[in-house]
Amino acid sequence: MQPREPSPAVGPEVADAARAQLASELRHRSRALSRSVQQAFAVVPRHLFVPEVGPAAAYRDEAFVIKCGQDGLPVSSSSQPAMMAIMLGQLGLRPGHRVLEIGTGSGYNAAVMAAVVGPAGEVVSVDIDPELVVRARSSLAAAGYADVTVICADGGFAVPGHGPFDRVIVTAGAWDIAPAWLDQIGAGGLLVLPLSVRGIQLSLALQRDDAGDWRSTSAWRCGFVRMLGAFAGPETVVRLPEPTVLVAQISDGRAVNPHALQAALAGQPSAKQDLPPLQGLAELADLDLWLAMTAVGLDRVTVLSAGSWFPLAPLLPAGFLVSHALEASGLGAAALLPDGLDEDPRHAGDPGHAGEPGHAGEPGHAGEPGRAGDRDSGRAARRPGPAIRGFGPDGPALVGHLAGLARRWVELGRPDAQGLELIVRPASQASAGAPPAGRLVLHRPSVSIELGWPA
Repeated sequence: MQPREPSPAVGPEVADAARAQLASELRHRSRALSRSVQQAFAVVPRHLFVPEVGPAAAYRDEAFVIKCGQDGLPVSSSSQPAMMAIMLGQLGLRPGHRVLEIGTGSGYNAAVMAAVVGPAGEVVSVDIDPELVVRARSSLAAAGYADVTVICADGGFAVPGHGPFDRVIVTAGAWDIAPAWLDQIGAGGLLVLPLSVRGIQLSLALQRDDAGDWRSTSAWRCGFVRMLGAFAGPETVVRLPEPTVLVAQISDGRAVNPHALQAALAGQPSAKQDLPPLQGLAELADLDLWLAMTAVGLDRVTVLSAGSWFPLAPLLPAGFLVSHALEASGLGAAALLPDGLDEDPRHAGDPGHAGEPGHAGEPGHAGEPGRAGDRDSGRAARRPGPAIRGFGPDGPALVGHLAGLARRWVELGRPDAQGLELIVRPASQASAGAPPAGRLVLHRPSVSIELGWPA
């Protein structure tokens, strides 16, 4: 765990002013934020949960890594407040609710929820990391929220002996949906979680319908550190040794030849297809999601970091769709990237990472404040049209295929993440036949996930 350095000696008025400013920003950015959640952000002292960054910096609308693994990649962080606000809005939290949180982290999110549910409610939080549990308990007590129950356990099994809960929220990137989470939700309850779908994380709110299926009520792009424990996903991180320095995350455990990937990406693009202008980064992210959902024969890879040899280094992390993933002589990679790449690298990168609030689980996921949380702000700032860039021997064919899918997206009215529909069923009830027309079905150990846009 990273050491907790003492905060600089400053007066309480510094933290109070910074906290009030953050609450005001969140209130103006999200019209759907409830008054009780707004008030919680105004009273909970975040600087007590992230003392490493100091009492003023703690209230920046950013995610902060609080622990890294032996490989140097983050394993826990304090979420960006804008993303917290989105998820709490999805959760529909009210005074008196009983809430289960999977992934305690710093404890700040648990404190905010405790402030919302009040003394008549209850917050139970579980984390697999003993060090983080000790840290969170200490911070919660110092902030005045010692009544939050923090349990050290594998959150994939929920908390036997507790519940039922009105709400369950998962704050680590999930690949499967653990049956215990669904089992501990009472009648009319909600589950909110960041679910990995074809290598893209979506913050989903799920509610049980009359047939017993779980249906999404909202969806937002996000980026969280991946879950650990028994329900960890099969996503893998590959790293080539110095001086190559290529670090890539491969979705769904599909194998990719990292040396072939590096060779493809090391050169200039082998093909480029310009696309019509989009209204801000929100639509760029929506098109990226559409391509991932419809180009199902391709693998998705997120390049997290690379050496100076990488021509798109300012854009990292960047998501690529890959063909012929194991073929050293035929691999192709293509990415949807903003045009005008020299304008401001802060706005570039994987459309699902740059420009949206999120978690500091991987570099770049914190995003730029407000881009995904407020779609109107993205529409107000028109940017040059994007382009699909291909790399490697199969790059030109890949670009042509994806450009055709992009044209179809425009013809259908530019479907967005909020319009995506998901139906979750236990794996035992999954249909063995072909999915309905226009729908994609993902089979996970515990559930099947049917998703698509309305016809």
